[in-house]
Amino acid sequence: MIHSLTSLRLVFALMVFASHCNIISGCFDIPVFTEGYVGVSFFFVLSGFVISYSYDERFRRGSTSAREFWVARIARIYPLHCLMLLVAAALGTCTLANGLLYWVKHFVANLFLCQAYVPYSEWFFSFNSPSWSLCCEQFFYLCFPFIVPLLRHPRRLYLLFAICAVAVVVGMHFTPPAIEKGVWYVNPLTRFPDFLLGMIVYVCYRRFAPAVGSMRWGTWIEVISLSLLAAFYLLAPHIGQVYRYSCYYWFPIAGIIFVFSLQQGHLSRLLSHRWLVLGGEISFGFYLIHHLLFRVYVEVEHILPFALSPYVAVLLLLLLTLLLSAASYYCFERPMNKLIKGTLKEKMTN
Repeated sequence: MIHSLTSLRLVFALMVFASHCNIISGCFDIPVFTEGYVGVSFFFVLSGFVISYSYDERFRRGSTSAREFWVARIARIYPLHCLMLLVAAALGTCTLANGLLYWVKHFVANLFLCQAYVPYSEWFFSFNSPSWSLCCEQFFYLCFPFIVPLLRHPRRLYLLFAICAVAVVVGMHFTPPAIEKGVWYVNPLTRFPDFLLGMIVYVCYRRFAPAVGSMRWGTWIEVISLSLLAAFYLLAPHIGQVYRYSCYYWFPIAGIIFVFSLQQGHLSRLLSHRWLVLGGEISFGFYLIHHLLFRVYVEVEHILPFALSPYVAVLLLLLLTLLLSAASYYCFERPMNKLIKGTLKEKMTN
């Protein structure tokens, strides 16, 4: 485990949280908050890096099969996804007003993580809205055992990414604004280059990680990488929305993941603090829980016996999300992960 990268998961989960604060109040509908959806791009690129980091050698040695890999990934994402889907259904986030068949189709699509393939918001944002990104992750996991040999042939990996990147940029240019989000933000096929970029970052890490630099040098490049992302973030309003859905942030995000994977600066040391690492470990639950809490608050706000400032409300929701995420991680995610892995592995050996 690279602790600094684990902690950064919490940082970028908080950015996604910030991007949804405008659900609470229009005062948060400003770029410094709404642009926080860049956190999703970070997770996709980080996924390519972490999966490569964790499984490259295992696949090379033959100590892990594709089936074992898929079991591990199912055990990681599906338990909490299914739980939050049931919670969302109980809360009525997808209405029955359009008929039972409409509800069932959307529920089944969400259950099997297929909703993001349909480029309409009533599909990809149905039930628990953030779960659309799990569709992408599931697609990445499905593909990884077939593309992991590219890690041994980096030039082929670079070529594949280059082809995909050019196709993305050109396609974005000619896409009508009405379907930009459905095609370029949520669709697993068009987010695949993010994952490939993460694999490329891993190749760079594998090449340069043995090099030992000074703590001072490491700190400087960490500061520079964060400053670069901040510059891209501040300039974002001047860039077309469709490009900001993914490719605009590729370079600064890849830079941050590479630099902090080296763990050579004071900022990496700070991020390796156990409480921050714990925050990164519960970030998956944080990501899946926070949006439903926002929606519940909006529904009950008018019946509260007192009025809350939107800033106080967001702070309280943040604290509640953190508490529920920690409870989910220790009381549900880890036990279910262990149970599913054990059960499926036992069935495969019988």
